[in-house]
Amino acid sequence: MSTTIYSIGHGRHPFEYFLRLLKKYKIEFVCDVRAFARSRWPHFNGHVLAELLADHGIGYEHLPETGGKNNPDPADVEWGVNRLIETASEMRTAMMCSESKPLTDHKQPRANCHRVGKLAPLLRAKGVDRIIHILPDGETAEFDEAAFPSIW
Repeated sequence: MSTTIYSIGHGRHPFEYFLRLLKKYKIEFVCDVRAFARSRWPHFNGHVLAELLADHGIGYEHLPETGGKNNPDPADVEWGVNRLIETASEMRTAMMCSESKPLTDHKQPRANCHRVGKLAPLLRAKGVDRIIHILPDGETAEFDEAAFPSIW
């Protein structure tokens, strides 16, 4: 069975622009993979975001087990990754954190967030065929995440 997971970072986007990106790629469900569903931009705080997305027919679930925290419990991470795959097998799903760009702009790009440096390798090891990164400009990128250095 083929599984595709989209990846997006909310960055500093106004909610309307973020929603446009989700709709462009027909995202039906957002899995929030931040350790804490909080942001300095109020519309990206978990409860607010869940309501805003629901108003537009998009589901939301916070998966703190997949968050980029130090020394996570491997069983928690495993559960969160499995939940993400389960959701993506049922509907068009994007994993979301705050970093809007999956890779840095360095001469030798690096993983800019744990979606690339931590979660993508785990998802691929479990058979996820495609991870499509939605970029801040609305374009997408696909690449071998394991080919980029990561602090995760």
